[in-house]
Parts: sequence; structure tokens; C-alpha cells
Amino acid sequence: MNPHENKRLQLALTVLYPVLIGVFFIWMQSAFWLLAVVTMLVYCALWKNIGFVMLSNGLLLALSIGLWVTEVDYMQMGSVRETRSWLPFAYILYGAFCLIPSMLLVPLRNLLIKKDRQRHL
Repeated sequence: MNPHENKRLQLALTVLYPVLIGVFFIWMQSAFWLLAVVTMLVYCALWKNIGFVMLSNGLLLALSIGLWVTEVDYMQMGSVRETRSWLPFAYILYGAFCLIPSMLLVPLRNLLIKKDRQRHL
């Protein structure tokens, strides 16, 4: 079964992405960027199209801003107050290393799959 054809699976993966990134941010701070990039690369194979990429990242943005604004305590990491000074920089890094590459890789993957299907016909 092709995971790209199952809408429920696509929606579940869309919601799971921000949850995974949030878990990595809270409990695995020392390896956060590595885990975020690896997760993004795996999801580039799972997302059906740019719409799912944007929805997942929009949910992640809403979740992170919600936690930042409400000053929820980040377990051992300390409060959001301690992270406010570097958080805008983290959003820029996330966009550069996770969002922009995924917005390029997903359409490229779809194009390569389409060309491969045409070649086999």
C-alpha cells in the first residue's frame, strides 16, 4: 500500500511531525538539530505534497509559539523565559535547515517518482 494514497495516514503523519520535533526539543536538547534534520529527511519521503509539509510545519510553529507565549516549563531545560533571547534565531535556523529543504525535496521526490512511472509505462 502506498502511504501517499491514504489520507488518514497522511493526516496522522502531519500531526506526528510537530509532536516528534517537540519531544526532541524537550528531552534531547543536545542532539536536537541533528534529530530535527534527520526527522525532516525521513518525512520528506512520507509527505505527499507541499500542502502536508506546510501544514505540519504550521502546526509545529503554532505549538512552539503557544508554549513560548504561555511560558510553559520545558522540563529540565528551564523556563521559556530563558530561551526567549535565542528563540527567533532558532526559528531562522529551523527554516534554513528543515523547512526550506523539505519544501524543495518533496516536489523533487514527486517529480522523480513521476518520471520513473512514465519511464516504466
